[in-house]
Amino acid sequence: MIKKSVLFLILPLVFAGFFSCGLEDIYYLAPVRTISMSFTDTATIVLPGSGAEGYNYFDHFVIFYRIYISANSPTGQIVTSDDRSSINTTLNSDWNAIYPSTDITNTNIDPNISALFTNRRYYTLMLEGEEINNILSSGSLGRTLEIHFPPNGQPVLNLNDNEHILYRYYDRTFAPEPNRYFFNSEDLCNNAKAISTINADVATHSDSLARYTYVSMYIAAMGKDKLTSFYSMPAFIGVFRLPEAN
Repeated sequence: MIKKSVLFLILPLVFAGFFSCGLEDIYYLAPVRTISMSFTDTATIVLPGSGAEGYNYFDHFVIFYRIYISANSPTGQIVTSDDRSSINTTLNSDWNAIYPSTDITNTNIDPNISALFTNRRYYTLMLEGEEINNILSSGSLGRTLEIHFPPNGQPVLNLNDNEHILYRYYDRTFAPEPNRYFFNSEDLCNNAKAISTINADVATHSDSLARYTYVSMYIAAMGKDKLTSFYSMPAFIGVFRLPEAN
């Protein structure tokens, strides 16, 4: 099993509290490093290969997302703090909170990556009629993954020339409205519905007339052994504008 001493590495979830006990060995998965973004509609992600460090215990990649209501509609790539704040101040606040755990120069990272995203109301991306964990399992290693949010079409994940329709997260705690597709709509822009039982994955906006929506995404590798699951350092994918519902 590949182990490393704590630097910028990710701890197994069961050892989330180990910092109080001093330095210990931890599991390590090389993070996703090569991501390029085109405007607010396409991301290209080169996934690590099977020979990457720690990937003998790799299980699947996971993508975290959160939707933000916006009163503005920038079309260029969202890069700076001003860019993020122009969409939604909460987007910039979330990005700043998560950034230290994506910074490879940081030596003091939140060990519980899942809780880091959950606490910021980020959820795991799903696919229509398919299990995303199977799509992003060992068969995806070394491949190029693309995420498309076309201005006038269906948002999809493309892997191995196969397109998979993106689905918002769903469980018994909340039921997304108007549906689970990543399309902008009056329901999705409604602050009153951005609550824990309906659109829990949506951040409200101070302007009640805001009518645009954007989604921010991160990707991490998940590894498993007989005792626990653990994550790689997450990587920021980008911010996409949701197309209008037809």
